[in-house]
Amino acid sequence: MDMRPSFISSSIFLAITLVTLLACDKKEELPTEPPLPTTQSIPAEISDSSSKDKQSKVNPAGFNGFGPARFGGNEEDIRISWGRPLKASKPAKGMSCYYLYSDTMPQQRGVSFMLEDGRFVRYDVHDPRQTAPGNIVVGDSTSAIMQAYAGHVHNQPHKYIEGAHTLIVTPPQDTQARLIFETDANDKVIEWRVGVPPQVYYVEGCS
Repeated sequence: MDMRPSFISSSIFLAITLVTLLACDKKEELPTEPPLPTTQSIPAEISDSSSKDKQSKVNPAGFNGFGPARFGGNEEDIRISWGRPLKASKPAKGMSCYYLYSDTMPQQRGVSFMLEDGRFVRYDVHDPRQTAPGNIVVGDSTSAIMQAYAGHVHNQPHKYIEGAHTLIVTPPQDTQARLIFETDANDKVIEWRVGVPPQVYYVEGCS
């Protein structure tokens, strides 16, 4: 009996099997694309650190005072609230109005606190790092103020700077305090203050 056809068939089958195995090996050797990054690969402390910082910082500026120092309090209350050295100005002759101010105040970069008759009545801010109630800072625009305090702003010409404005904010809370912004002729905030009448309206401060 002739066994050659069977032998040939077996050889062909083995050849096909070998080719198939080699092809599979080559496919496995092909480079694959790197997996897409997942949210777990992004460090949480980096991705949301800025928002955490903003939420963790409590703004001391308020309509009732500055930090724990409330309007109507004394000089010691202000010093405790500020927590750093403050210098005191000298009242003008015959007047009881004076300021406590930070070392940076002469360069118009600080926060100062007005007292009259021994009472805390107002604070003034020139520092763009300090935020007013409503999240406005030195350098912001008049339009930003109008938007932040919509319906609570009285806009009037500045007493001394031509083209500039004084914007008086009446808070919705039941308080006599007022927030006043001073702008330049380009409608940019150059300073702001919070206080109680009549001292908050003193354009020249204690002068």
